[in-house]
Amino acid sequence: MIVTTARKQASKLEGKAKEVASHLNGLFIKRNDASVDELLNTHESKVIVVAKSRLTLYTEDRMEPFFYHPSSAMFRVKQWLRGMRDPLVDVADLKEGMSFLDCTLGLASDSLMAKLAVGEKGCVTGLEANLEAAYIVKEGLKEWQEGPRVMIERMREINVIHTHHLPYLQQASSSSIDVVYFDPMFEVHVETSTGIKGLKGIACHDDIDEEVLFHAKRVAKKKVVLKDHWQSERFNKFGFKQIKRQHAAFHYGFIDVTTNRGV
Repeated sequence: MIVTTARKQASKLEGKAKEVASHLNGLFIKRNDASVDELLNTHESKVIVVAKSRLTLYTEDRMEPFFYHPSSAMFRVKQWLRGMRDPLVDVADLKEGMSFLDCTLGLASDSLMAKLAVGEKGCVTGLEANLEAAYIVKEGLKEWQEGPRVMIERMREINVIHTHHLPYLQQASSSSIDVVYFDPMFEVHVETSTGIKGLKGIACHDDIDEEVLFHAKRVAKKKVVLKDHWQSERFNKFGFKQIKRQHAAFHYGFIDVTTNRGV
């Protein structure tokens, strides 16, 4: 993987680019006015471009570039702050001080809503299997500046870990996290989500299965929550109570492990 700078202020960005390359075991290359296409062709490798306020990942297959953006969370946050309800917060029954594990982090939109709900004293951890995506989202959450102050504060408090969710759940203690959450459906809504289009080519596409759910139910203290397409078979297959939402393309479902742990 190649790490370089944006053309603008390239010399000032070189230190940051070298730091990114070190974190990701990449190779720093001076930009020297080369285009991204030229760098992709020359090095036949993924390229991360370091700009003043954003990291952007370009892949060899010329898929949409990947960068951090709050995506739909910005709208949800504003609604939440106006006193409106959020379906994830409602289904997960999130309260101040609770813990929330997002097993499919993506752009952390759901993790951000969860962090707003559980507050400063609550704990939100997001798992991302792809190294570059995890790093870009982690840095984006630390550096994003637009939006309400409380949103910025909660962004900084989300804990991003580069790992696949199965080994993480396998080693986690029983009943150690209030809510364990999965959103395996990003491919369905990817076409309309700002920033997330580029995730399609790099994200882990492993589906949830019986082993994953076994450990999720063991680790969860209160609920395991699933977000999926309204016609998805996962709700019935894995025993989630589906909460139907009129005119919504996706639904939430949950397993209340206080009454149905099944492990």
